[in-house]
Amino acid sequence: MSPDATFSFDARVRYSEVDHRGLLTPAALINYLQDCTIFHSEHVGLGLGQLRERERAWVLSHWQIVVDRYPSFCEPITVSTFASKFSGLTATRYFTVCNAQGSYLARAKSTWAFIDVAKGRPTRLTPEYTEPYGTREPIDMPTEARKVALPEHLEDGAPITVCRHHIDTNEHVNNSQYVQMALEMLPREVSPAQIRVDYRRAAVLGDVVYPHLGRDESRVVVDLTDADGASYATVELQ
Repeated sequence: MSPDATFSFDARVRYSEVDHRGLLTPAALINYLQDCTIFHSEHVGLGLGQLRERERAWVLSHWQIVVDRYPSFCEPITVSTFASKFSGLTATRYFTVCNAQGSYLARAKSTWAFIDVAKGRPTRLTPEYTEPYGTREPIDMPTEARKVALPEHLEDGAPITVCRHHIDTNEHVNNSQYVQMALEMLPREVSPAQIRVDYRRAAVLGDVVYPHLGRDESRVVVDLTDADGASYATVELQ
């Protein structure tokens, strides 16, 4: 465990990040979490450029995000992240978003796979890629099943063609965009208190994503698939 394993940055919720009610959108919240982990990597010398030179990349495989309150326009926030465990081919990373008084606005747990880009598959982590981050103990999160289970009945939504605004530096659909696609299936007032996502494979520019929505008990699940039903990502909203 390392005493300086946490990376944080301060921000203020921007107008471009809020919905019609003036609240931070779920997709913008995820962007803050993504930005924080990328800033952390840049800070320890393992940023986008360094990993690209070594043909390595981190790929997100699972989110669990718990939202206590969506911050409002112009509200100051502090976003923090740290790794809790490196094991074999994967890392576990936690996040917090706090208000000016230090109270939680959101917490998240995530699993990342370390990828050999040249071979296109996960590769074993070595100390040069883990020691600069350090680790610390996890924060408390609700217990969850590791996989998002699909409801028995699913209804089809309108297909979505992947456009340039969906794409990030890895040349595939950004993690937050899958959540936004899922939210487009729901009424605009829906602000989920928990978001869970299983990322299975990457959609790229020009692909067509087919959303399938199901409900059971207190949750909504949107499975985002290709034309043959193979899943890109499965999003659970509660």
